[in-house]
Parts: sequence; C-alpha cells; structure tokens
Amino acid sequence: MSSGGDLTGNDVFVRHPEVESNPLPDQTVLLFQKDTSLAVPVNAEGAAIWKMCDGDHTVDQIVDKLAEIYDQERSRIDQDVRAFLGELVRLGLVDRLLPHR
Repeated sequence: MSSGGDLTGNDVFVRHPEVESNPLPDQTVLLFQKDTSLAVPVNAEGAAIWKMCDGDHTVDQIVDKLAEIYDQERSRIDQDVRAFLGELVRLGLVDRLLPHR
C-alpha cells in the first residue's frame, strides 16, 4: 500500500476500518476516526466518493459515476475527486492500494 504522491486514474482506495461513517439528514456524512478522535464533515459529493473507497473502484470509475450524477464538466469532477482523495489519504482516513493492472 502507498499513501502519497500523485494519483492516477487506476488508483484504488480503501477506507480505514477504524473510521466510522455517520450519515446526517442533509445527505452529508461525518467521518470519525476513533483512534485520533478526528471528525471530518463531508458534503454529499464527498459522501459518494467515500462510499466508493471500497477497494473496487478506480479513480476514473469514481469520476465516471459522479459525472453521471452531477451536471459539471468531467475535468472539474476529476480535479475535485483527486483533491478530496488526496486529503483523505493525508488525514489517514483511506489507504491507496497498488494500481489495478
């Protein structure tokens, strides 16, 4: 597993098991890391990305799914997804797996 550097479209992420995901009524989610008591609120788009950090979806697949849902340019969605995943890695909430071949 690796956790830093530039993200590629083939990168796959997996949620840390010690992170709780608490859905809120407004479609946002509160991520809570039990070990450090870190609480991170995420919007609906972030919640959708979080759900796809399951070890099965590549960055490109996450972007494709969000592009089907949201009325934004794919390049903008791609940029936002990469920034969000980079932040999740930085905060220790997900791990980046070796790219699928």
